[in-house]
Amino acid sequence: MKINHILGTILVYRFKVAKQNKQDTIYIGLETNPNESFITELVKIERFQGYSNAYNLGRYFRIRNASNWAKCKQITGLFKTDRPNVFYGDYKENNIKSLLLFRIDEITENLTVYEYPKGFYPGRSFIDELVKEI
Repeated sequence: MKINHILGTILVYRFKVAKQNKQDTIYIGLETNPNESFITELVKIERFQGYSNAYNLGRYFRIRNASNWAKCKQITGLFKTDRPNVFYGDYKENNIKSLLLFRIDEITENLTVYEYPKGFYPGRSFIDELVKEI
């Protein structure tokens, strides 16, 4: 789904839980993703295991672009916001960083991913304002 916003077109992806275990959750798309996106039909959110120097990080977002999850591309860490179950991260392509917002529904545990226009990555205070909109 696309949302026209003052910032440009925001791509919105909705996923439902396909499989869940102690360390991660695999989601399957509820609708077909636009061709211009890197986000695949299957995605995974896994717990941060402490294998990097990241801080304020609880989870990672991974897309299914290989036959084995261990070889799939890890897109971003999910950084906490002031709202429960809402996180932010980024997608880097050719040294251009773009904002991603993630919302996990408290009841259904379904996932919604908001992909902002390429090259749009504001400061933390503006991200906090965007989080209030979703």
